[in-house]
Amino acid sequence: MTAAIELFAERGFDGASVGEIERSAGLAPRSGALYQHFRGGKQELLRCAIEHELRAIDELGSVMEMLPLGDLRAEFTLLARWNLGSLERRSALARFVRRDAARLPPELRDELYDRLVGQPYEQVVQWLRGRFAGAAERPDLPALALVLVESISAYHSLRRTFARTPDSVDDERFIAAWTETALAVARRYGIDERR
Repeated sequence: MTAAIELFAERGFDGASVGEIERSAGLAPRSGALYQHFRGGKQELLRCAIEHELRAIDELGSVMEMLPLGDLRAEFTLLARWNLGSLERRSALARFVRRDAARLPPELRDELYDRLVGQPYEQVVQWLRGRFAGAAERPDLPALALVLVESISAYHSLRRTFARTPDSVDDERFIAAWTETALAVARRYGIDERR
């Protein structure tokens, strides 16, 4: 499944042959070995590979269960680190989705959206609601979640695409600046960093 998703990301679903997938997975090319594991061929393999990749994203729930820590800085830092790690683990899936999403069956595309975007965002929004509870005024939390999460995604994509970032900003510098930005928004709405 790992070999397949890497090839799908690199060449697209149609561009990755069964023989190439078998070779990349350490099987004898064009021997029918793939069909011994996935009777439905590439289509079944694609669905299984996507499900395998999506299980890692479902881990966000267990990360969210560790919260609150009583320290908003630590919570933002934990979320940023987890998100960067998750993006790295699922980078082949993300490349494949960007490349082939329009060609996927609508039900699979909808499932990918729900699991890659919808559910994780809702978890972050719910966490933000808890952190901004009691504030006299609060920001548009779904929009704030989108800004926070997608800025991490953009940083990761830039680093992956070019193998560098402006001024050689590394993960630690990025996470520190991201956390300070998120804390500035919280302070703007009267949220205490320690609670």
